[in-house]
Amino acid sequence: MTINEDQRRILRDIDATTPITESETDWAVKAGYAVLAEDGDIDLTQEARALLDQT
Repeated sequence: MTINEDQRRILRDIDATTPITESETDWAVKAGYAVLAEDGDIDLTQEARALLDQT
């Protein structure tokens, strides 16, 4: 799977715990690249981590 630069930035921001918008969070979760905890924390999936490791 390939992602564009803006999507890559979103994943990097999640990894660095930089705040992102609700729509960015929604994209990452719906795409399967992130998971949300009940307390609102967000974390990358293994697939997203693998994508970031490619760069």
